[in-house]
Amino acid sequence: MCATSDYEEHVRYVSLVRREGGEPVIGITYREMSVDPDLVASFVLAVIIFENRQLRRFVKEGYVVVIEEGKEMVGLLIIDKVEDEDPYREVLKGIIRTFETVYEAQLESWKGDVRPFREFALSILGAYPYRRFDWELVPRLSRKSDPAFEGYAPIPWSVGEADKKIQTVVSFVNGKRTILEIMQSTGLSQEDMVAIVSILDHFGWATFGRKITAETYLVKVSDPHKFLVGVYGEQINRFVELCDGTKNLEDVAALLSYSMEVLLTVAKSLVDAGVLGFGET
Repeated sequence: MCATSDYEEHVRYVSLVRREGGEPVIGITYREMSVDPDLVASFVLAVIIFENRQLRRFVKEGYVVVIEEGKEMVGLLIIDKVEDEDPYREVLKGIIRTFETVYEAQLESWKGDVRPFREFALSILGAYPYRRFDWELVPRLSRKSDPAFEGYAPIPWSVGEADKKIQTVVSFVNGKRTILEIMQSTGLSQEDMVAIVSILDHFGWATFGRKITAETYLVKVSDPHKFLVGVYGEQINRFVELCDGTKNLEDVAALLSYSMEVLLTVAKSLVDAGVLGFGET
């Protein structure tokens, strides 16, 4: 397992390169940079591998390049300038150790095919996700009806075991379970769950919102559309008006003829439609 860090907002690029031969095995770009990270990586490799010089750190156009060497691999981590680089270096060391352990046999019988290693992105993103989410948020798969939906972007890391884990999580996303509940249901590790949730967000596969319970306070944002009134009846107008931020849904249910189960379903639909929002109470 790789050590994890909460400092991923400063991470720009992570790459693992084979020492013998200098082949890039995997590289993950997190955020835009004013320099080409692949060119930076090429420079580092030229110095370390071909000139056989020691290089653990250098600065390029305001970015810090942290370098660690393993037995078979060289790891590069490009970050913003920070006060303490040690936590980043320790995570990079852990990533290299894990990679060399998991793929020891493949590295010993190297055949030049880097595709099988793409699944290791899950381990890297478990340590440094694209973005970190609260465990109590509820993921919802993006739909064609969503205004911002532009189609499911291909996930380059969805191969081998990583693909199986990603598809398992997707199958459990129903707009009701929290991230924590999905992790518990699937039996996946925290590291895998952090990575997969980050991937689903980064590639536009899912959006995330708060879970609605009997203790949730909602407030009116707009009048319900005629379509919603047609689906749920005129009483939906009273429901919306009762959501004034001073009563939770349990209080509202006591004033209406809806059961709590039905009320929660209606409330979720109204939040998704932008009719209701979350109160601060």
